[in-house]
Amino acid sequence: MSRRRIGQIAAGLVALISFGWAVWASHASAMPEFRIYDGYWMIFGATLASLIAAPLVWRWPRELSLVAIAAAAAIGCVAPLVVSALSKHMPVMVRLRGAWWLGGADLVGPPLVIGFAALWFAIRKYEQKGAHNRGR
Repeated sequence: MSRRRIGQIAAGLVALISFGWAVWASHASAMPEFRIYDGYWMIFGATLASLIAAPLVWRWPRELSLVAIAAAAAIGCVAPLVVSALSKHMPVMVRLRGAWWLGGADLVGPPLVIGFAALWFAIRKYEQKGAHNRGR
């Protein structure tokens, strides 16, 4: 087994652990009595944003596409909360702070971004530019 394959497996394990942490934190911080499921909405938003961004940035260089995927996951985490604030005529920053303090966004968002970045490392192979690829 090559070092690259071991790295991909390690990145996949990091992604799996990160996603597991995000799901656990979403479940732990959900408040069904108030119908507040911020963590689950963050998971949905980050997944949707990453799935939309992935085909668009697939042919970009690996490092640049990694930044795009991480940014898409971060934006996707916040987007459902912003939509929720706007639909309830609530100030966006108040909604985001509430999600951070009460809704577990501080335990869900970072693992999601780390998980999607690690998943991108696991999926995308590192392509070293050889002498025959220079200038392209």
